[in-house]
Amino acid sequence: MAYVQRSEEIAKDLRDRIIRGEIGPGQRLVERDLADWYAISRTPIREAVKILAAEGLVVLRPNRGAEVAALDGETAQHLFKVIAELEALAARELSERMTGAILAELEARHAEMRAHFEARALNPYFVANSAIHDLIIAECGNPILIEAHGRLMMRVRQGRHMALLDESRWIEAVDEHEQLMTALRRHDPPAAAGIWRRHLLNSGNALARSSSV
Repeated sequence: MAYVQRSEEIAKDLRDRIIRGEIGPGQRLVERDLADWYAISRTPIREAVKILAAEGLVVLRPNRGAEVAALDGETAQHLFKVIAELEALAARELSERMTGAILAELEARHAEMRAHFEARALNPYFVANSAIHDLIIAECGNPILIEAHGRLMMRVRQGRHMALLDESRWIEAVDEHEQLMTALRRHDPPAAAGIWRRHLLNSGNALARSSSV
């Protein structure tokens, strides 16, 4: 159990670094170097890399080992088209079953996200932003949607973080979050779904543009 836990801890740390861009697309994950970095044997490193490969964040290449997956413009658009439909449906279904407690939690997370935006603190902003997306999925009441969304989520997080490196997109994204909160406060499912679909599609388009530069 300790061995499995250690592999998962290493996978989480590497995952966070990949999503934040500290380990960039195409960069190799060399077992020997990682074992030295974490001061651990290679076996947990190897298992951690397999976890990331299953999530689509890492590619295992013959004779080259593991490297961080690149998210090219075309792949980004395909990925975000799918995730936009899933999250739009989640926003619609959440709006239909909204409770005072869920709305209060969304309000708190939204306020926290806004504060990080005003401070231009990208990484804390991204954590708060992701917490909003996660809550909408978790509380939508559709277990099939939740399962499908979970399979794509890691690559989407990587893409959303990269898209926010564009200041104009960051400002636009915050405005889209404001529009979603307005729709949820009004218990307006069609508006919530439309805003959230556009929000994700805009992130995909921003990422596609940055990937083609």
